[in-house]
Amino acid sequence: MNLDWAVTPKQEGKRLEQVLRTEYGFSRRQVIRLKYYGEALINGKPALAITRLQAGDRVQVTVPEHLEPLPPQDIPLDILYEDEDLLILNKPPGLVSHPTKGYPQGTLANALSYYWQQKGEEHPARLVTRLDKDTSGLVLAAKTAWSHYRLSEIGISKQYYGITRGIPNPLAGEIDQPISRLLENPSKRGVNPQGKSALTRYQTEKTGDNLALVKLAPITGRTHQLRIHMAWLGCPLLDDYLYGREEGILGRTALHAFSLQFRHPAKGKDLEFTAPIPEDINAVVTKYLSIY
Repeated sequence: MNLDWAVTPKQEGKRLEQVLRTEYGFSRRQVIRLKYYGEALINGKPALAITRLQAGDRVQVTVPEHLEPLPPQDIPLDILYEDEDLLILNKPPGLVSHPTKGYPQGTLANALSYYWQQKGEEHPARLVTRLDKDTSGLVLAAKTAWSHYRLSEIGISKQYYGITRGIPNPLAGEIDQPISRLLENPSKRGVNPQGKSALTRYQTEKTGDNLALVKLAPITGRTHQLRIHMAWLGCPLLDDYLYGREEGILGRTALHAFSLQFRHPAKGKDLEFTAPIPEDINAVVTKYLSIY
């Protein structure tokens, strides 16, 4: 990351590290990295993070990248937006977000490494939002450690469409149930009074023969939150092998991230992105559900 600016009267007398934290969104870890691995120049001369600034000083800060890009793999990507700080894409179902023990390669992160390599850029794939393998839809990725930290700190509004086995009762509402790992199966989570707080808002859009299209808004961001909460309500997502049952109607968990809203960390501009319901989910809606 590189910064270059002239000190304003408002910044005069403040320590460099203070300005970096409060005005440029540096995390404590990034300030430490600057001290040991980066470079700070004031009027062309090396300076410490504790140096107090004077109005009109020219400040240049360089913090080197500390993560290596993953091995690149040529996997098609549907890029919706990109600038120097972030990238938005529409992930297809079946693509794992990041390498895991079970999926060491062939992931979205590997695909991003290849995409950026072809552009002559190198960025570790910092995924601000992640989707399960079977879930399709919008993913937000940061291109620098700074933008990742800033995006992680701001509020990101996310909305999903899902098809449930069973019709929610009531048709709209909130699910406020804590979630934790299950002791008997650590790979699975569930509602637990001792778990972390989790809140989901839902709205039924269409219904059919014991099926419903629902709009879901996770207010918190717990792992598998939407899948767990809908199962707790008695309406698990269609073909959810972990929290419902596989019926073979869709062939994957019926969940799609269709909307993201957030404020750009550098430009301060409100952004909104949408991804239409994919063909496989739309086919089930058309065949089995009527207008509510």
